[in-house]
Amino acid sequence: AIFKEPTITPSAVQVQEMGLKKAWGSPNGAMRKGWNGITISRDTIHIEGIELGYKNQVLFERHAVGGEYGAGWNQVGEGTLLTTYIPKDGDAPFVVDKRDLTDKNNVCVVYHNPYDNVRELAHVFFKRCLEHQVTPYIV
Repeated sequence: AIFKEPTITPSAVQVQEMGLKKAWGSPNGAMRKGWNGITISRDTIHIEGIELGYKNQVLFERHAVGGEYGAGWNQVGEGTLLTTYIPKDGDAPFVVDKRDLTDKNNVCVVYHNPYDNVRELAHVFFKRCLEHQVTPYIV
């Protein structure tokens, strides 16, 4: 297991305000790639004296590479968004998703998750749910 305390990468403004020499990059990307992005585990934090509205522990698991870390995005207007996959082996391209955008302002985000570690991610998640006696919900 890898344990790491939370880190915050300062913005350019924060670098000036805090008198830092530079904004050191977060080690998170290198760590995620190092374990093939199998999972990032997050648990609820209970603070004594603060009532959160729920009693049971909440566990979170998600991919640690791909996804929003490498997402392409753009702000667009009305129209059609077409996501096309073009195979590297020369097979015929095909449409992965097509949707009509009817709002005047939209943000389109496209990303992927590596499929080779989905099984491991699921195993880690369900094992943790069993250990903590928590009902798993997949969203």
